[in-house]
Amino acid sequence: MLRKKLAAVTAAVLGVLAIGPPVAADPGDEPGTYANHIMDDLADAFSDPSIIQGKDGYWYAYATQTSLRKDNRGGEWDDQYFMPIMRSADLVDWEYVGEVFSRDNHPHWRDFDKTYYWAPDVRYMNGRYYLYYAAAGGGGPRNQIGLATAPTPAGPWTDIGQPVIAEDDGANQIDPAVFVDDDGSKYLYYGSFKNAGVRAVELNAEGTAPVGESVQVVGARQGEAPYVVEREGWYYLFYSGLGCCEREKGGYPVFVGRSESPLGPFTDAEGDSLTGLYPGGTIVNSPNGNRWVASGHSANVVDHSGQDWILVNGFDRFEEDLTWGGRPTLMDRLDWVDGWPTVNAGAWSSDGPQTAPVGTWDAGSRFEDGLAGFDTAGPGRWKTGEDDLSGGYARSAANSPNPSFLLPEAPLSGDVRLESDVRVTDDRGRAGLVLAYQDSRNNAVAWIDADGLLSVEVKRHGRVTDRVQAQVHDGADPSTWHALTAEIASGTAHVELSAALLGMPLAEVDVAVPDDWARGGAASTRGAAEIDNLGATALYEPVTERVADPEVGDLIADYSEEFDDAELAGWDWFGAADGQVEDGSYVWPTQDADLSGKGTMASALLRDAPEGTYTVETKLHLPISEDPAVDESQRPQAGLVAFQSPEDSIHLAPVRNGPSGQVLLWIGRDRIPWPEMQVGTAADEMWLRLRHTVDPDTGEHLFQAATSRDGEHYVWGGVWQLPEGVDPQIGLVSMAGEGLTATFEYVRFYE
Repeated sequence: MLRKKLAAVTAAVLGVLAIGPPVAADPGDEPGTYANHIMDDLADAFSDPSIIQGKDGYWYAYATQTSLRKDNRGGEWDDQYFMPIMRSADLVDWEYVGEVFSRDNHPHWRDFDKTYYWAPDVRYMNGRYYLYYAAAGGGGPRNQIGLATAPTPAGPWTDIGQPVIAEDDGANQIDPAVFVDDDGSKYLYYGSFKNAGVRAVELNAEGTAPVGESVQVVGARQGEAPYVVEREGWYYLFYSGLGCCEREKGGYPVFVGRSESPLGPFTDAEGDSLTGLYPGGTIVNSPNGNRWVASGHSANVVDHSGQDWILVNGFDRFEEDLTWGGRPTLMDRLDWVDGWPTVNAGAWSSDGPQTAPVGTWDAGSRFEDGLAGFDTAGPGRWKTGEDDLSGGYARSAANSPNPSFLLPEAPLSGDVRLESDVRVTDDRGRAGLVLAYQDSRNNAVAWIDADGLLSVEVKRHGRVTDRVQAQVHDGADPSTWHALTAEIASGTAHVELSAALLGMPLAEVDVAVPDDWARGGAASTRGAAEIDNLGATALYEPVTERVADPEVGDLIADYSEEFDDAELAGWDWFGAADGQVEDGSYVWPTQDADLSGKGTMASALLRDAPEGTYTVETKLHLPISEDPAVDESQRPQAGLVAFQSPEDSIHLAPVRNGPSGQVLLWIGRDRIPWPEMQVGTAADEMWLRLRHTVDPDTGEHLFQAATSRDGEHYVWGGVWQLPEGVDPQIGLVSMAGEGLTATFEYVRFYE
């Protein structure tokens, strides 16, 4: 059995540590490709991932406490990995480097043997790494959020000695995420379902305690696992919906809303609030019918080309032998279409070989092997050095007002992404990223100085002909490493300065640069400056269109029902007949019964479905805004059902889930929603669709859900499946608690 003492790794020990025997490489993992799940040779479980590009140039990923591998199930507490850490040079091949906590350095304000350490969120601020985490279980009075810091991404980690939020604010204090705005303000997002929902609160300058009262940013019973980035003036709040932890019926879709303020209010692409009676939420990722389910709890990362990627955890629904500690990590391309993020252009989590992230520069260096690959120009002398935080780096101490340049021997042209880590080590110095270069008198450089002024200067014939500036907030310290990046497209450079590449720019400017000048390099002037992780890469090609929604064809009249008479030809009942035709609709009071077999079995009005691909649609009125439920077991709902048996059935139905009205694809049969999958925004009057296809490989019956509030615009959500073999019947249900009356205007089938 693996022994945890392998985890006793410090920042000085960053080699590969084997965790059990390697598994065979996926045959699809050819050069330039990868396949989910990532880290498959190291970890069978790597849940609630967080990721950062360290100042040594490597990417580091962190996860919830786990046993990592099936052969180390964690029967003994000391065989657990208390937030394991992996690193990668290219986002594809990973190695184990340690864990955040152990019995020696755990938070002493919790009982180590009773506390679970969940959902790390890693940030870098002014030269130090901050890791927020959830301390859960019986080791304290309640779930609490903690904070540890370290000089390097591998540790050693030191807890601050107390919870970040001392008081019980009614929220489930787990799943923390921190965002730092361009004015230096820090915000903590946290929470998980329950009545308080996801909340946000401003933190003090140290990031260790709240300032003021928290506000709700995602409605109660609606989600967890928040993650915030800023993009083009909008704050985007990612979060995950119901069904995190059920392999056989887990949905856990990722949603997003955006706001002009870090504290909200956040709205989705339809303009719906995330906190209303019928909370909105634009789908970013959801199960799509392949092997991955429960694919949520997200974190974002950018590759060297500028392409965004998203990490989630998920279950392999065909894998029965699970590992203690959760789910493996999946990685997929994150596209931004019309201002909104979506995974793989809306195709969602991938299964099979995919084009890999761009993990190497076309020209660049971490300066671990001197200045190889670079030329110098100008008055200064460049040399390399080393430190524990960044590894190797390049340094210039040119005191001349004329810049000293460090330029790639094979420069790029055209549309590129440029990046470097920079720090200014004296009061006079400026560190620069070369955007475009013809010679020492004709160039464009993005500079940061000791006072935190970001200045992009374009020189022609030795004179500055264009200058654009932005001031970084007073709390930023340019003498510590900061990330300076530029994306140049069609002759315009978008320049950002940030602490790390986590979607939290401290300053950003745009400037035109000549198309015919070379791209890439570093510069210094007026004093000492240091550069690391200097690279230039061909800019990614953004995806600008989503995959098409399912195409709904012509009406299949022979299968459709308009409820214009009481005969209901072609329909039959599972269970006792209930409800009746009234005035051209089917009127059906919700039953105090369900399909779970726990108590009274519900009825279902069913009919045989067409063969092959089809879409079934109904128009439903169900006044869930009235909220008649008297306890947690009463959740009146009504909608469409695909039915092979009570055990093998799914249904799409709106419901009042505590304070929120939601539409759920019910992939379990219990009255209390937990593993179910949210689809669209609810209303008292809705149009519901289920799109049926047959998987050609497995023979499973796949059903994709869609909802509409006007009968014209549909939101297509996740996919669930029923076993191959028996063709499912299609019909209606009205159940799970008395008190409401469902009115179905029709049931129509389309090709």
